[in-house]
Amino acid sequence: MADQNPGMVRKQAAAGISVDSAEKTMEEVGMEARQLYEKGYGLLEKKQIDYAIELFTSALDKEASFFECRMALRAAQIKKNESSSSIAKMAGAAANAHNMAQAKLALTRKNYFGAMSHAEKILCADPENSVGHRVLVDASKVLNFPQTLISSLQILKKANPNDKDLTKELATALEMLGDWDQAEEIMGKLAQVNPDDPALQQAYKDTAAKATIYRGSYEKTFEDDKNIDDQKTSASSVRTAEEALLERIYVMEERLQNEPDNFKLGVDIAKLYVELNDFERCFEYFDWVQNENKVSDSSIDKAIADAHEARYNHDIEQFPEGSPEREGFEIERDQFLLQDCRERADRYPTMPEIRFELGEWLFRVGEVNDAIQAFQRSQNSPKHRLASLNYLGRCFMQRGLYDMALSQFEKALGEKGVFDEQKKELVYNLACVYEHQGRPQEALHHFKSIYEVDIQFRDVVQKVEAGYSDGT
Repeated sequence: MADQNPGMVRKQAAAGISVDSAEKTMEEVGMEARQLYEKGYGLLEKKQIDYAIELFTSALDKEASFFECRMALRAAQIKKNESSSSIAKMAGAAANAHNMAQAKLALTRKNYFGAMSHAEKILCADPENSVGHRVLVDASKVLNFPQTLISSLQILKKANPNDKDLTKELATALEMLGDWDQAEEIMGKLAQVNPDDPALQQAYKDTAAKATIYRGSYEKTFEDDKNIDDQKTSASSVRTAEEALLERIYVMEERLQNEPDNFKLGVDIAKLYVELNDFERCFEYFDWVQNENKVSDSSIDKAIADAHEARYNHDIEQFPEGSPEREGFEIERDQFLLQDCRERADRYPTMPEIRFELGEWLFRVGEVNDAIQAFQRSQNSPKHRLASLNYLGRCFMQRGLYDMALSQFEKALGEKGVFDEQKKELVYNLACVYEHQGRPQEALHHFKSIYEVDIQFRDVVQKVEAGYSDGT
C-alpha cells in the first residue's frame, strides 16, 4: 500500500461529479493556502500582526475564495489599525490613493481578483475604507462570493446606517445566501423608519412575499421528498444508493491512477467508503495517504477521526439500547475520539476549530476546567465565537459561577441579531442563570421572549406556565 494507491489495485463501477462552491472552506482550499492561513493565524495570536497580514494576503492570492482567511485578514487589519500611531495612519492614507486608483482600474478591466487584491491593500491602511469595501462588493457580485459581499456591505452599512440603497443591497445579498429571515427583518426595519417612502414599502413587501414563498416551497419540498422516500421499498433504495456510490468510486479511482499525488482525491474516495460502511477499504486509503503524503494536513487528520467515529457508531448500532455491549462501545468511542482530538490540538495549536471541537468533547465527558480553557481560545475565531461563548456560559453554570455565566451569555447575545435556534438557546440559558440566582421575574421575561416565537422550544411552555402560576 505504501507504493501504490488502493484504486490501482481494484476497480468498482462508474461516475460522480463534484461541483465546488464559489467560496471555499478551509477543507476545500489547497494545502499551500491552508498552511499559510494556519501560520498566519498563529502569528496573529502572538500579536505579530504585520507578518500575519503578509501570510493571509499570500493565502488569498492563491485562493481568493478562501472566506475564512479573508475574515482573519480583516481581524488583523483592524488590530493593526488600532495600534497604529497617527503618523502611520497618515502615511497609509497617502499610499491608499494609489491603491484606490489601481482597484478601480482593475474593476473597469474586469480583473476582479486583482481588484480584490488592491482592495485588501486599501483596508490594511484603513479597515473601514468605503472605497475598499465597495470594490470588494462589486467584485464579489461578479465572482459569486456572497459571504464576502455581505461582510463588506455590513461594514458599509455600519458607517451609513440610514443609507436606503445600502440596506436594500444588503437584503438582496442575504437573499442570495438564502438568509430570508434576516433579509426580511432588515427591510422591515428600514420600511418602519421610512413610512412615507412608497418604493421602499413596496420593496419590503416584495422581500416579505419572497421569504414566505421560499419558506413554503422548502416545507413543500421536504414533504414531497418524505412522501417519495416512504413510497420506495427499503431493499431497492439501499441497492440504488450503493450502486451510485460504487459508480462514483470507480471513476475517482480511475482518475487517481493518472494523478498518483492527488492525496485529496484519495481522502475523498475514503470518505465514500465510509458512506458504504466499508471501513476496511476506507482505512486502506487513509493509510496510503498518510504513508505517501509527508506534509501534515489538519483536514486529512479530521477526516480520519470522522471515519473512526463512523465505524464506532456503526458497531454501536448493532446492539440494543441499554445493553452492556453498547454502553461499552460508547465509552470506548468517547475515550478514543477525545484522545485523538487532544493529539490534533497539540499538532495544530493555532487552529481554533480544533480547540472548539476539543472543548465540546471535554464538556461532554465532564472535564469542565479543561473545556473552559479550550473555549477561551476558540472564541477568538469569528466562526466559533458565539458557540464558544455559549459553551463557556454552560461551563461556568456547572461550576456554580453564575455571574460569570451571565456575562458570557450577555456578551454573545450582544453580538447576535436574528432570533434563530442559536439565539433561542442563548436566551434560554440566560433565563436559567436568572433562575439559579433567584431572579424569577427576569427569568420569566426571557422565557416568554422564546415562547412568543417558538412555543415548542424545549420546556419553555412549562417554564412560562410555572412563572404565571407562581404569580411572578
